[in-house]
Amino acid sequence: MTRNAGRRGAGALYVGVLLALTACASRAPVVTEVPPPPTLSVAQVARLLPAKVKGPEREGWARDVLAALDAEAIPASAPVVCQVLATIEQESGFQADPAVPGLPKLVRQKLDGTAGRLGPLGRRVLDEVLAAKAKGAKRSFGARLDTLRTERDLDRLFRDMLAYYEEEYPAAYAAADLASSLFGPSSFAGQNPVTTAGSMQVSVRYAVEKAGPDADPVAVRESLYTRAGGVRYGTARLLGFEAAYDQPLYRFADYNGGVYSSRNAALQAQVSRLTGVALATDGDLRLYDKDGEPRGEDSQSLKALLLFRQRYAPDLSERRVRRDVEEEKTADFEKTDTYLAVKRVYAKQTGQPPVYAQLPQVTLKSVKLSGERTTAWFAKSVDARYQQCMARHRQPAR
Repeated sequence: MTRNAGRRGAGALYVGVLLALTACASRAPVVTEVPPPPTLSVAQVARLLPAKVKGPEREGWARDVLAALDAEAIPASAPVVCQVLATIEQESGFQADPAVPGLPKLVRQKLDGTAGRLGPLGRRVLDEVLAAKAKGAKRSFGARLDTLRTERDLDRLFRDMLAYYEEEYPAAYAAADLASSLFGPSSFAGQNPVTTAGSMQVSVRYAVEKAGPDADPVAVRESLYTRAGGVRYGTARLLGFEAAYDQPLYRFADYNGGVYSSRNAALQAQVSRLTGVALATDGDLRLYDKDGEPRGEDSQSLKALLLFRQRYAPDLSERRVRRDVEEEKTADFEKTDTYLAVKRVYAKQTGQPPVYAQLPQVTLKSVKLSGERTTAWFAKSVDARYQQCMARHRQPAR
């Protein structure tokens, strides 16, 4: 072979490689789609329930969980299903209408306390109403109260008492204005010490709002005491919002402490470190009343955020910070100038990446709890049940 022939061969090889590379570069990049996790069947979900759920009930719970996930357009993967099942087990032990220990005593204490604050007439009104009966009933309201066992028993009793008062009481007593402070339509519901209901103990207020303005609140409340209804609204509350949590533990905390509590608690901790202001990492950047409505005064967290603005982000206006904080219960809060500024400054000042979430520190107060409990305790307890459910999923089917 001559030298020129060798050069021609090398040149041809170079051109061939170049053409091959050009052809590869001109092709569209290959995108590998990650398939979604497989969805579970009724039989597969039933297998994940704890052993204490027996017989046909297993399939019934499985069907209702799958229906609830379908209503929220959430694929029924094993991790998702186990999150729902773990919450049901924690909240009710798979009882559609769970009993509340000592319920008659709890309700009487609530009513007696209110009547006592209204003086002799308040006591007289309470005794009169408890001695009365609903139309067609054989037992008095007081007798029914003494045998209360479940939340549904309590709700029905209160509705019957309210109906009796609205129809009979104005004709029996002249001082209806004073009595209304005890049994008026606006305050009567406030005498009910139970504000969550059903197998997942979902907030009644949330369920009514979720059902929409045209829904009958009484019908919604009744549906919470059915297996399907309790799971439907509880699943929506647990999984019906987007959050970048790296483990279900934080979603369990949010179920108990409020949506985005874990995300907001992390932000509170970061603002506290930057400003030196001690903050309760409860996940609420604003103050709220008992109905969940924002109060007028500034919270300590908001004051600390305004101090953060002065020290580290003067380009942020006070008005902007206040507007951004109004989004704290939404996913869009993470896009606000205030949220992004805290994360950016924290990383720069500490040299550490800011965590997205941490367990909020909230002490739980409920007539249904014996002893002191916290949101962190709740989340860890549900998470332990979740891990057990996932372990059952990993076991080979028999």
